[in-house]
Amino acid sequence: MTALAEIDEHTFYLPALGPGSVVLDLGAANGGFAAELSALKGCVCHCAEASPGMIDTMIQADGVHHHLAAIGGLAGPMRMTVGGREFGHYWVRATDGEGEIEVPGETLESFMARCGVEQADLVKVDIEGAEFDMFDAASDETLSTVAQFTVEFHDFLDPALTPRVKAVIARLEGLGFETIIMTRHAHGDVVFLNRAKIPLDAWQLFYMRTAVKYGRGMRRVLSRRLVHRLAHRLALAA
Repeated sequence: MTALAEIDEHTFYLPALGPGSVVLDLGAANGGFAAELSALKGCVCHCAEASPGMIDTMIQADGVHHHLAAIGGLAGPMRMTVGGREFGHYWVRATDGEGEIEVPGETLESFMARCGVEQADLVKVDIEGAEFDMFDAASDETLSTVAQFTVEFHDFLDPALTPRVKAVIARLEGLGFETIIMTRHAHGDVVFLNRAKIPLDAWQLFYMRTAVKYGRGMRRVLSRRLVHRLAHRLALAA
């Protein structure tokens, strides 16, 4: 398996993880990411999910702990709306509209404290646009305790968010993180590696930013073309 692994379209640096590594899965949906990572590497995973309906049906796995929590910029009760399904998962967003539920809100720092975690080996962030508030609220000290982030920024849904993405990238790079952007357009899959905790040679970073990224992209293109070709043949046969 390549050093850059992918689970549910979230990329991370696999060799930095092992038995007992601490993973925070923020925006865990059905918990599949954490369950697979726990089975693969024996990690201890804390999942934050804001949808009570998803909490009740999340995948159970050894070493995986589920927490009802909406991660963002404030710790305390938050009003949320469960909006439906997006790419196969429920999503929730802060709202002033109808159909709201109250969910415990957590910052990155308060969630780590809630879980008894002082530092994390991997933080997966997929929190429907609240990633900006989360990073804004997190202190430099808290961010520096994390060995790596894998983040789905939501500028692929709203390009107006791209300047905020770049501000987060600049801040993390100023704290000593290396950035690897795995998506061709926007920033739907971005890896941040803390050089102080995951020392890598320049050639390793270059390889991951080029050969791994574009090789993966080519495989996806070929896979989509194969699916379309098969669908076309089935349509003709019908």
